[in-house]
Amino acid sequence: MDPTIPPAILFGLARDILRNEMGKRIEQRRSVGRDTPEGARLTKEISTLVDLGKDLDEATAKQIIAAGRAAVDSKLMPPKMARVDAAEIREHHPRLLADDAQVWVGAGWRGILDEALAAVKDRDVLVRVAREHCAGLHLIIGPKADWLETDFDVAAEVTERTWSRSLQVCETCGCPSAEGPWSRYRTRCAEHGEVR
Repeated sequence: MDPTIPPAILFGLARDILRNEMGKRIEQRRSVGRDTPEGARLTKEISTLVDLGKDLDEATAKQIIAAGRAAVDSKLMPPKMARVDAAEIREHHPRLLADDAQVWVGAGWRGILDEALAAVKDRDVLVRVAREHCAGLHLIIGPKADWLETDFDVAAEVTERTWSRSLQVCETCGCPSAEGPWSRYRTRCAEHGEVR
């Protein structure tokens, strides 16, 4: 413990910061309503802050005082989404990904991506990009040499079908997607609406 700050003051300061953050979230929840998705998220955050205050240890107290809101927010960050491993995709679909391909896809869309790659595996094309864009799975498929009309048509159809299917499936878990305040920006089920 820091000898210049008595323990009672150290823990008191940290709890004051936590109470202040709880107060802000309670006011936000009052304005949006407890029974809304945003209200439920705020209720979870308030609960987390209460638990932090109950189990406050010296290291956490110092961190809260030193970093203020940043320390509190780090405890409240939504969980990160599991992503598809590009090396694994290369292993399952050899010669389909460009050497510098950008692959940034949630694990819930793995089946959709595998289906798209299987549809173009016999074509003279490379997948250059497979990533989330505007809430859907965006593919950029290009030719290895010059475009053949049939390869172009198949690539266009696969790209469109992949986009359409991805808007109906949670990128995190693969379950059917749900409407929510996140729907404009992310395709998620109700359980994973806040996962990024």
